[in-house]
Amino acid sequence: MGDLDPSSRRILAAYGRGTADRIPIASPIAWQPTQDIDRNPPDGWRARPEFVQVARMVQQHCDRRPPHSPAGRPDVFRAISYWRFLMAPAEFVETRPPQQISPIRNRHTTVLHTPKGDLLWTYDKDQGVNTQWDRVKPINSPADVDKMLSVPYRFDPPDPTEFDAFRTHRAEAGPFALCGVGICSMVAMLVGMMPYQTVLEWVLTDPARLKALADAWLERTREKVAFLLDQGVGPFWHFNGVERACPPMMGPRQWDELVLPYDGEIMRLIKARDPDSLIHVHCHGKVARLLPLFLNMGVDSTDPVEPPPQGDIELDDARRVVGDRMTLYGNIEFLDMERCEPDEIEQKVRSAIDRAGTERTFLCPSSAPHEAHTERFTANAIRYIEAGLKYGTR
Repeated sequence: MGDLDPSSRRILAAYGRGTADRIPIASPIAWQPTQDIDRNPPDGWRARPEFVQVARMVQQHCDRRPPHSPAGRPDVFRAISYWRFLMAPAEFVETRPPQQISPIRNRHTTVLHTPKGDLLWTYDKDQGVNTQWDRVKPINSPADVDKMLSVPYRFDPPDPTEFDAFRTHRAEAGPFALCGVGICSMVAMLVGMMPYQTVLEWVLTDPARLKALADAWLERTREKVAFLLDQGVGPFWHFNGVERACPPMMGPRQWDELVLPYDGEIMRLIKARDPDSLIHVHCHGKVARLLPLFLNMGVDSTDPVEPPPQGDIELDDARRVVGDRMTLYGNIEFLDMERCEPDEIEQKVRSAIDRAGTERTFLCPSSAPHEAHTERFTANAIRYIEAGLKYGTR
């Protein structure tokens, strides 16, 4: 398995903090350099030789995307409650046993018991597939918003001593610390709780109702982030899901109403409290107009900076916008990894590095496969790593 010390240096060098031998290369598959496929072999289709071959290359040559820490810490953002139920206390949340609805598909249901009635989140999961499909979301009407907000909220912070190992690791890693925490963007929280089309409709017809949910997110997230900062958590803060506010789905007015006062407020808190913090935003889609806004919010890096037609900006144009003030992750499209020939993938990797430069650049695909790898994808994943090593040398 690859040595994380050189990898840490590569990653921090990509943020303008030190020097390194080459640009970092993100894994093209759902396997990370910190995993050991020989010591902990996976089952199912990941046990196939083609997956194992690429996984070994990932462990040898690829770099772990931050935040990453070998030292655990308490999770104050519990996934189901945070994204689906507005951080409701655990005693209001009931996870029911899954129901098998086909030979390969299970249906999962979680219930939020509120003073005004139950809310349901239901999703389907297929065997051997690394994703899920929402069937029912908790909020589908104005009355459901009232139910969600009727749950008495409180934050029961963990004992600060439970962060001792994390603090020790960050101190020992010093300027090469990759640890931190992930935060679900406020607009991603809205879409997690209700259908996207409902969010887009209410943006125009019922903004006050969305604001009530957004204000609750901000109050609760700010309290938890402040607590994490008190415990020395950082330096990486990964914001996920702001793409829901990307053009053409939302415009500048909605950005000013739903992103700057919410995600932006949390980012300002982080930057004010921790000068060493590094803020990353995951944002698919059309980001050409958003890059200057990211800079103004204090964002240090973003992925995957997609070219047309999935996005709307090439990496050289993005570099001209952000200069050396932001690290660009990108921009090999997953669809190309599935459809192109290996020689084409090599040229796309070379082009990405040539356009973005070898400074402040992190080679990264837009996604990884959720299912068994095709023969072509396997060949392209190998060539992607080889090309990153070939053209990414500083």
